[in-house]
Amino acid sequence: MEIRVGEVIKAKREEKKYTLAEFAKLVDISPGYLSQLENGRKANPKLEIVLKIIRELDIDIDMLLGIEASGENLNYKIPPLLKLVIAKDRNSKVLEDKEVLKKLCGIIERLLENKYLIEDSALYELFLEDIFIQIDTTLKRYMAFQIIK
Repeated sequence: MEIRVGEVIKAKREEKKYTLAEFAKLVDISPGYLSQLENGRKANPKLEIVLKIIRELDIDIDMLLGIEASGENLNYKIPPLLKLVIAKDRNSKVLEDKEVLKKLCGIIERLLENKYLIEDSALYELFLEDIFIQIDTTLKRYMAFQIIK
């Protein structure tokens, strides 16, 4: 079964108990346009609108695109530049700090350099999986610290 973007938006909007008109006003679009998005009659909304919807409904981009549990390599489905734009939008205050951005770029650069150090593709996949698990665990830990404060 194929999940459409509009269906995800509508389900999350209703889950959060927003009426069509309330949510349209919240993301600064017309109720008619939102209805067309939800019903699949309007496609390719501006990135700015998608980012507002994602932020207000707390939707993960993978979920919105219907690839959350596909098991496929998501990097081929979501361009890295789009992921960076979304991450920057979600974390704009933190990423505006030049030192933080420099550290993030350093991490990415080191990760890419390791491709040449680990030549066995199966071993490199394990390396990337390990990095992913460590990042996920670390993020969850720091998010928990935020809640405790």
